[in-house]
Amino acid sequence: MAKQTVNLGSSANDGTGDPLRTAFDKINDNFDELYLYSTAATGNNITITGNTIASDNTNGNIILDPNGTGNVVLATAASLRFTDHTDNAILYVDANGDVQQSGNLVYNTTTGKATIDDVVIGGQTIGTEVSNQDLIIDPSGTGLIDYQTTIQSTVGSAGGASAVPASPNTYFQIKVNGTSYVVPAFAVS
Repeated sequence: MAKQTVNLGSSANDGTGDPLRTAFDKINDNFDELYLYSTAATGNNITITGNTIASDNTNGNIILDPNGTGNVVLATAASLRFTDHTDNAILYVDANGDVQQSGNLVYNTTTGKATIDDVVIGGQTIGTEVSNQDLIIDPSGTGLIDYQTTIQSTVGSAGGASAVPASPNTYFQIKVNGTSYVVPAFAVS
């Protein structure tokens, strides 16, 4: 129903306004509509107090349902705050469409690093959160690891480079399809 306005007439008691019965009928209709959508009506479970919209029934959902292709828009000046939260958790959408947060997905604003389980990603580095923990890169199926770097055949700086020494300075170990390999490494001097 649209809001009904009581016709007051041109001046007091000039007889051009709504009769009392008509005026109070409009007033009652307006109040009935207000009560229909307020907490005063039986069966309604939403309370609007100050800046708070709350559900009165225990564990009740609050549904924002725009008409047609309308969007729910949250006009925030800086951030969206969750009272119940996991510190630094990254939000994700689950299979039900619910926005979730997990302690396994976190972002540290101080260090600028994201952690997924025990893998830490920050800047140009991928590492582990726990000391002496293995970092396993495991492509699925017949996938390959494509590691791109410069290729060199000598050791040393430009202009003073020498042939690769007979004995490596160290070795590193890689595992390919479950088989471990040892690769020699030489220090760049």
